[in-house]
Amino acid sequence: MSQNDFTIANQTFPNTRADINSALQALASTSSGGSAPSTTFANQFFYNTTSNLLQIRNEANDAFITIAELDQANDTVEYFKSDSIRTALIEFTDGDDALAIADGGALTVSTSLDMNGTELILDADADTSVTADTDDRVDFKVGGADVAYITKNDIGGIINRMNAKPLIINGDMQIAQRGTSTTGITTSGYYTVDRFAVTINALGTWTQTQDTTVPTAKGFSKSLKMDCTTADASPASGDLVLLSYKIEAQDLQLLKYGTSSAEAVTLRFHVRSPKTGTHIVHLYQNDGNRHISKAYTISSADTYQEVIINIEGDTGGTTNNDNACGLQIEFYLAAGSNSTSGTLATSWAGYTQANSAVGQVNCADNTANNFFITGLQMEVGEYDATTMPPFQHELFGDSLMRCQRYFQKYTQPPLVGIANANNTYARAKMLLQTQMRSAPTAVHNGTFNYFVSNSIQPTTTAFSATYLDENVAEFDATTNVTSMTAKDPITLIQNGSASLDLSAEL
Repeated sequence: MSQNDFTIANQTFPNTRADINSALQALASTSSGGSAPSTTFANQFFYNTTSNLLQIRNEANDAFITIAELDQANDTVEYFKSDSIRTALIEFTDGDDALAIADGGALTVSTSLDMNGTELILDADADTSVTADTDDRVDFKVGGADVAYITKNDIGGIINRMNAKPLIINGDMQIAQRGTSTTGITTSGYYTVDRFAVTINALGTWTQTQDTTVPTAKGFSKSLKMDCTTADASPASGDLVLLSYKIEAQDLQLLKYGTSSAEAVTLRFHVRSPKTGTHIVHLYQNDGNRHISKAYTISSADTYQEVIINIEGDTGGTTNNDNACGLQIEFYLAAGSNSTSGTLATSWAGYTQANSAVGQVNCADNTANNFFITGLQMEVGEYDATTMPPFQHELFGDSLMRCQRYFQKYTQPPLVGIANANNTYARAKMLLQTQMRSAPTAVHNGTFNYFVSNSIQPTTTAFSATYLDENVAEFDATTNVTSMTAKDPITLIQNGSASLDLSAEL
């Protein structure tokens, strides 16, 4: 023990000398000992040989403040602040300057800076950073959102998101080639807004409209409206009605379904429902016959509400790399017991219809019911309201071209060809506006006039496809005119409201 009370008593000379030597030894050894000195002074140094802590007495002389811990085995120091150990910043072992901090804060590291997965924060509110907490992968976060990653063989995320196409085509409901309103809907099909289909089985009668009722200040001018015109307050077991959006399987390869690296996605949409309570979004994975359902709650009827839903990746399914349907996103409006009697499939599982729409309210129970949706987007990754990337508004022409991969409507088709030898029909063809998903089916509405030798001939009496593929359409148009000469050049032009519909919908 090298400790002393630092008080020299009146005593004999030998005892006085011994007392002075003891006091000096205490000073020289920083009052070292296995416990604190019994007599202490403000600002007194003390080295605890049991804990290896270097301490100093506070000004009030009622406690010791720890300065550092001395590693006697390795001759290093760990500095303290209050009672918690701070990371050792500098270890002086061989005299080299491993780290230098200049006046003003500039940091110089003489060798590598090993952060070992620690997040490097780059801004004041800590929402922009770089981290490498996964082996051989660097992740970048900006504004709270994970925007990109880099691996040895891949650059991923949304680094070039401004130049990338949104996964959902026409999510802002701008394109409606078939028309802006259809009444009396009782069967499944595509009716107005491109890429959005109605699936219905004996549950009410509906009018579908491309509407202008939209959420305030969200950047949308169009919505898809489902208006119940014949109500059904008590759906039968097999009844249902829903809106669906279908995605080609080859466009889903980035999700890596069926692997341990299957990607999560986030859906965001703006919805206005006539019914408060539970609503269901159902995803069906066609190739794997698997599904998942997520519930969301409408808190206020007939009021727009933003919904954000995280959906985990499907490690158990498969998605073929082809042009068939790979994924269906379904928004239930109502359903009978065949779809609601089970347990909601909140995780990916083999398809069981009874688990699809458990809890779904009935939006078909009153003819005053109107259901609206707009701003549908799907992003790879999990986001919340603060981190979700903004909706990508495509130029109208770009969105139209992407829709035309699945449906093309011609009111003035560029059909040109030659008359046939029997003088009663002509074969005409045209190049399609953009490559379609597959060879389309053709529906001819109304009639067309022949334009032959600078004169208009009577209208067509029959119109049939002879050849269709993804890029070309060829038709035989028949008339009752017998005065045409074989191999006469002909053009078909619109008569009234005639149109030609080509569909390659999923």
